[in-house]
Amino acid sequence: MACKLKGKIVKILSGKVHAQIQMVWKNTPLSVIVTTASCEEMGLREGDSLYVLIKGTDVMLAKSFSGKLSARNRVEGVVKHIVHGDVLSKVSVESQGDLLYAIITNMSLKEMDIKEGDIVTAIVKSTELILMKGEDE
Repeated sequence: MACKLKGKIVKILSGKVHAQIQMVWKNTPLSVIVTTASCEEMGLREGDSLYVLIKGTDVMLAKSFSGKLSARNRVEGVVKHIVHGDVLSKVSVESQGDLLYAIITNMSLKEMDIKEGDIVTAIVKSTELILMKGEDE
């Protein structure tokens, strides 16, 4: 399960091999790392609107998060629904009117005592986000 968020590029920092795309999704800044070649092939420009795809297995959850962390993308939200599996569970987190999905182990879910209604922080490394232009772009 992946979530699809629409954002706007505010800055592109291009290097020889990789580019850092700084975006804004609603009120939240997002950082995405892609190859410079991909950036050029997609014709990405500052001001472009496009989608960010995030796989549920790439989303980490934190409760009562404080401190420093190297992962650039962090968004606070409310746990709306939990689907329990045999080993993994899908946690739906609502933030800014959109749903993010985190696939975490049942052991983590239990140890963190995550329940519907809890406030959590969804965390994703910049290298794990996928950019996609829509048909209307």
